Amino acid sequence: MENQSEPQPTPAPENTPEASQPRGYFNRAQLDDVDDAVTVLAAARVRQTELAEQDITAVYLDGLKDAIQEAQSRIAAAALAKDQAKTDTLEASASARDLIAALRRIQSSARQKNRMLAEDGDPTTNFPLDGYLIGVRINVSRSVLLQSARTLIDRAIADALPGHRTPQQITDVNNILTAYENDETEQAAGNTEKGLAHLDRDALIELLNTRRAAVQFAADAIWPYTQESTRPIRTAFLLPATRPLAF
Repeated sequence: MENQSEPQPTPAPENTPEASQPRGYFNRAQLDDVDDAVTVLAAARVRQTELAEQDITAVYLDGLKDAIQEAQSRIAAAALAKDQAKTDTLEASASARDLIAALRRIQSSARQKNRMLAEDGDPTTNFPLDGYLIGVRINVSRSVLLQSARTLIDRAIADALPGHRTPQQITDVNNILTAYENDETEQAAGNTEKGLAHLDRDALIELLNTRRAAVQFAADAIWPYTQESTRPIRTAFLLPATRPLAF
């Protein structure tokens, strides 16, 4: 009898959409959308005076920038595997970094007290970690960070945690919180997140693409393809060199 080998499965082509699609919150096409928006925004900032004649104001461009930053933040967070390793999206300013560090110290002090009181094996003297937000992302947004800070500081004072007992230690951590509350940069970020953070992935990309396209159509009107001298500008705005923009 003729030997017959078992048929081998045909490998999937490497250039299929499934093979080329990166894992994560954003797919490759959406990553390209973000890159295009960054390019168009940079070109628009240089030509802002001319674009204002087409109602593309600095405020409108700031909206595009906000959408880009929100998308980039989500991309960064989705690129990491575990919540504990996720990018700290609210650590852009010194006041945010200081506050997050102070809250991490509170959590470490609570863990320390928990371990110290657990060594005798008597459950009646254990120090519970309930309310210390262990394992919780405390910096998802400005509002969450502020609420987390008030919760942890109040608990640290009430439980007389190590490093949080004297009036000066309490004043120091409260001053860090106040500095963050007064940080206008983070306040602006907080205002932005109210308008963008509620959007899901596809809605955010749709908003980004819509605003980017509006800027491009304005540029298409100001620097028409019929004038050869405009080609370098059209290239900067990702516009076709020899025809009008069409989507």
